[in-house]
Amino acid sequence: MKPFTLIFISTLLLTGVCYSQTKSFQVILSPYQNDHPTEVDEPQIYRLRKQALNADFNIVKLTNLDNHRKDSISLREIFEPVNGNYIYYQFVSTFNGRALVFPGEDLKDSIKIFHDILIVKTNNQNEIIDAFQYTLEWAERPCQYDLYKSSNTSNVTLTENMEISTLKFVRTEYWDENDKFLKEKGTIKMK
Repeated sequence: MKPFTLIFISTLLLTGVCYSQTKSFQVILSPYQNDHPTEVDEPQIYRLRKQALNADFNIVKLTNLDNHRKDSISLREIFEPVNGNYIYYQFVSTFNGRALVFPGEDLKDSIKIFHDILIVKTNNQNEIIDAFQYTLEWAERPCQYDLYKSSNTSNVTLTENMEISTLKFVRTEYWDENDKFLKEKGTIKMK
């Protein structure tokens, strides 16, 4: 057998062995719940929507929302898990909030239903590695402006009734030092 053929066949075999050992993420929980929104200015409730093993975030898309957003459906897909080495959690908070009101519009019409998505990745001991929070109905560009990243994950374990303020979310892009921290209050519900 020629050396080139031998190297080619060996490479193919090795690639096949390595590829077959790569684990795909596995969704182990994806309950559907019809939430009643919390009221304006009430603390939000982040309910578990999805849990996946051997998963991760799609960091390329998360760090460049504006280039990957075409509509609200494709936006939601950005927050879905990809293959990785972590436990992935997705929480959604449904709440009544105030939409932008333009001159001449009635303030009472500004109350709308919004959805915040919170994604968290942990290790096997449920210690938080990373987390992001975003309002799915955010309409103004740049979209990246409403994406928050946790600035506090060292020695933080994901638990039932955890306050999201523990994660100290910071905008991934901001122009004003006074407007860089997440102001909403909320509780994580894992059950």
